[in-house]
Amino acid sequence: MERIVVVGAGHMGSVVAGGLVDGVPQAEVVVVEPSAERRAALAGRAEVAAAYDPRPDDLLVLAIPPQAFDSFAESLTPGACAETTVVSIMAGVRLETLASALGTDRVLRAMPNLAAGVGQSMTVLCPGDQVTAGGVDRARGALSVIGEVLVVRDESLLDAATAVAGSGPALVAYLAQSFTDFARGAGFAPADALLLTSQVLRGTAAVLSEPGATPESLYRQASTPNGTTAKGIATLRQHRVGESLRAALEAAAERARELAG
Repeated sequence: MERIVVVGAGHMGSVVAGGLVDGVPQAEVVVVEPSAERRAALAGRAEVAAAYDPRPDDLLVLAIPPQAFDSFAESLTPGACAETTVVSIMAGVRLETLASALGTDRVLRAMPNLAAGVGQSMTVLCPGDQVTAGGVDRARGALSVIGEVLVVRDESLLDAATAVAGSGPALVAYLAQSFTDFARGAGFAPADALLLTSQVLRGTAAVLSEPGATPESLYRQASTPNGTTAKGIATLRQHRVGESLRAALEAAAERARELAG
């Protein structure tokens, strides 16, 4: 039986562990968490442990804060992870650092996002050069329990992924606030304003998922000359909203680069 070990039972670790328990019932799912309170919260859902006891061919998901990584690596016996496939969802910890500290070349980095909690994450996965196709498939299969997984081979793309996928839900929510504020100001009840906004976002995402669809084709299709949508798009351009969004994404990506050192 495949063993998948999730180290860290914070928000994202708990989400991944829960998704694995429900989505990969044939696997043995173990959650490693030093906090007795957090272990108690997971009791009955998955096997829990206070410390990691490596076994050959584990799939190890590191869902701990980056600042806790050094102490975790130092707690392991040298060579204990030589046959372990490691998937790190720690922001800013490079593949080279993971491989050196854990003594294995089977390392991958993953960037999930807030929507993992509802099974709709956009996770970007980057394997190290020595990870086999089978190892990539294994990691992708485990992460698919929380949403879509995109595999990239260039580690530098993870900084942009942090901006688009990682920070993206918060940036979209910031814009969505303007939709709900407008609707409430026009007289809609708060719950109805949120319904209008959330369904617009949900429907737009569904349309963009259709074959051949692009953001530009969608807004051009909806923009009748001299119509309401055309007027709205023209106003967004006048206020350089597109440029502001690109600047926000670049700022987030630059911060990701800074954190990685």
